[in-house]
Amino acid sequence: MKKQLGPSNAIFPVPASLVVSGKGKDANIITIAWIGIVSATPPTVGISIKKSRYSLEKIRESGEFTVNIPSADYFQKVDYCGLITGRKRNKFKDTGFTPIKSIKIDAPIIEECPYNMECKILHEIDVGGWVLILGEILETHVDEDKVDLSEKGKIDISKINPLVYCAKVREYWSMGDKLGYGFEAGKELVKGLK
Repeated sequence: MKKQLGPSNAIFPVPASLVVSGKGKDANIITIAWIGIVSATPPTVGISIKKSRYSLEKIRESGEFTVNIPSADYFQKVDYCGLITGRKRNKFKDTGFTPIKSIKIDAPIIEECPYNMECKILHEIDVGGWVLILGEILETHVDEDKVDLSEKGKIDISKINPLVYCAKVREYWSMGDKLGYGFEAGKELVKGLK
């Protein structure tokens, strides 16, 4: 038996990401959980930002932003960056996060986040009180100690320990155990169909 909940914004988990806009002393951080990869060619990420947010103004001014994936250890600082406006506070200073220079854009990446993406705006879509920004990923960064060199530079997700967010219940979680590999785990079922 299923219970109907009506229309809901809950899909879980999603990455709890830190999006940085602006540059230099004007760089600002916002917590974004409405995020996902929307294309492989070109590599594109979608982020949804409420129209009233200061970060939306800053992203539109520059046409670029970075997406920074924090480890679960930083959940309190990540939550803080979503509670406080950058119009009144310097969130880099408040949290102790370190901005470091990006390679291809002006917006910095966050040193403490083990995975980072540099993005430029491809397109915006108006969605009610929100704006969906599609950003082409121009460069990615990963902490060297999170890469398994024995497997051709494969990222070790357990070492990244990404923070995830579950909407509706408003809970932060860490990822948990690896279950298997995509494009491989279901092959046993495919064999059974022959």
